[in-house]
Amino acid sequence: MLPSTRYVGSKRRIVDWIWSQIKGLMFDTFLDAFGGTGVVGYCAKRYGKCVTYNDVLNFNYHVGLSLIENSSVRLTDEDVSFLLCKHGDIEYPTFIQDTFKGIYYADEENKWLDMVVTNIKMLNDKYKRALAFAALGQACLVKRPFNLFHRRNLYLRLNDVERSFHNNVTWNKPFEEHFRRFIGEYNSLVFSNRRYNDAYNLDVFDLDFVDADMVYLDPPYV
Repeated sequence: MLPSTRYVGSKRRIVDWIWSQIKGLMFDTFLDAFGGTGVVGYCAKRYGKCVTYNDVLNFNYHVGLSLIENSSVRLTDEDVSFLLCKHGDIEYPTFIQDTFKGIYYADEENKWLDMVVTNIKMLNDKYKRALAFAALGQACLVKRPFNLFHRRNLYLRLNDVERSFHNNVTWNKPFEEHFRRFIGEYNSLVFSNRRYNDAYNLDVFDLDFVDADMVYLDPPYV
């Protein structure tokens, strides 16, 4: 099983083919320098390689940290309950509500996101934070038309029109339902390959300290 991905250009569907092209080569350490969705680095981890994952985007870094560097930590039911409740001793910002009103999500959804993001930051384990952010990212993508944030198109979800496709069912499911589902998925993907794997959030030109037998390069589209 591989992590869910909703990226244009994700290698999830062809990662087995990619691996078939390199598995005959002699290598033990593997650098995924533009890690993205993490599926290629995760595949290398499954095959027992010592993996270094990197991505300059913080969102992607959480995927690498939670599934490649992390070997044992999972979110518990207590953690999830904490994340999904508003706590009287925490001051909740309104950044998403104020900045993205009417652009990507409905007002109540923006309020929910501000709460959950704040609660995630309160978790005292970096791998738990990474798992929660990775799951939240997938929940955000699945509730977006075309899984993209390329333009203001909330109206596609909210317009009361007859639709010939079923995306509306997914869009209208509560954030909490999607979030719980992806937490379950990401928890199930955590494993140890008995190697020391790393995840970094660096510019690729700052990785000169990494010593790898195999370097996989899948740079962003321009």
